[in-house]
Amino acid sequence: MKIMNILAAGSTLVLSAFCLHAIEPAVEFDLSQQDKPATVKVLLAKSAPEALVDVRGSYEIFDPATNLGIFVGRLGSFHFVTPTDSGINWGDHNLGSNQLRIVPTSSQTTILINGIQYRGCVEIYNVNGELNVINEVDVENYLKSTLTLQFPKEKDAEVLDAVAIVARTQAYYYIARNPGVFWHVEANKVGYEGYAIVLQNTHVDRAVESTRHMVMTYKDTPFAATWTKNSAGKTATFASIFRKDVQTPSGVAAPLALRDKEESHWTYSLSKGQLANLVKTSKMTKIDLFSDKESSKVYAVRVHNGKAFQDIDFFHLQNALGTEKLKSNEFTVKVKGDQIVFDGYGEGHGVGLCLYSAAKMSAKGLKAKDILTAFFPHMQLRNMREPQAEATSPAAEAVSAN
Repeated sequence: MKIMNILAAGSTLVLSAFCLHAIEPAVEFDLSQQDKPATVKVLLAKSAPEALVDVRGSYEIFDPATNLGIFVGRLGSFHFVTPTDSGINWGDHNLGSNQLRIVPTSSQTTILINGIQYRGCVEIYNVNGELNVINEVDVENYLKSTLTLQFPKEKDAEVLDAVAIVARTQAYYYIARNPGVFWHVEANKVGYEGYAIVLQNTHVDRAVESTRHMVMTYKDTPFAATWTKNSAGKTATFASIFRKDVQTPSGVAAPLALRDKEESHWTYSLSKGQLANLVKTSKMTKIDLFSDKESSKVYAVRVHNGKAFQDIDFFHLQNALGTEKLKSNEFTVKVKGDQIVFDGYGEGHGVGLCLYSAAKMSAKGLKAKDILTAFFPHMQLRNMREPQAEATSPAAEAVSAN
């Protein structure tokens, strides 16, 4: 990523019109970069022409490349931020830099970007005349925001505790996989809606707090972890379905979901023309399935049009057809005249923690640790405050998972 015209380390900016006070960059450094908790960088806006920034409370602005100060805001501010050839405009004033890091200096300070409230720091980059806006937030608040949308209704406490640990493990995996990147995840892809939504869901807040810093490791490292609604009797590995070259625990049998498999049966049919239109091909003459051998879960399909073929992964296919129609990736396909019939079981991508099984296990008295051990074999539970921490360090205290 090309960042233009970085602010010179020796420059100082005074903006008295904003009741701002100059900082001496040579001595004032961004202390938020020191002794901070595990944080996730979330892309809020990409290639935006402008951003409405409303800082409510005291703050400082730094150059994220040098960690040197630009100015202090004592009373907050409300401005349109725009990119220019000479740097980022903060309202009517040009700051002379193409990258900014807004750091709250009070625990009460929040930052609104385009009307959505966020905790933590906000970074803004002018990249070729467009803005990328990023929220760096501690992992625990990130989990509260993303899980609130995914679990709006109260769930069994042990199940939700297990989910919180899975989600934290995935967040640590994102961070450890890409150290030093501009962002780890995109807000619209992970369902991140900032701070205000956190206050709407007390059961998620409880689960995150009760499992604070608890993650799973596989071969001493946090791994790509997720959950599925109903595995229909067997789970698949992350690598086999998401087609990623990662090391994770193997898939497992889920006997409680298998026992009730028929209850999860579903079918969906559509015409050849409809399917061809949805996957953007001229016509559909044949469809082949690519399946994981261990679990029989489908990870991709091949659609033929008589002259050529097109390969489509499960997630793009499900997005085209709709999650309420193509409910899972455990299915077969039959062609009946002009109709394509999908016949399947379960719900979701079939990877990781099976929520259906977890609820049944909790009802039998099993705890979150027992549930996670059943679905992530050979993992360990660790109290890990830093994603990069080693198992032998003080920051990573091993907890038996057996």
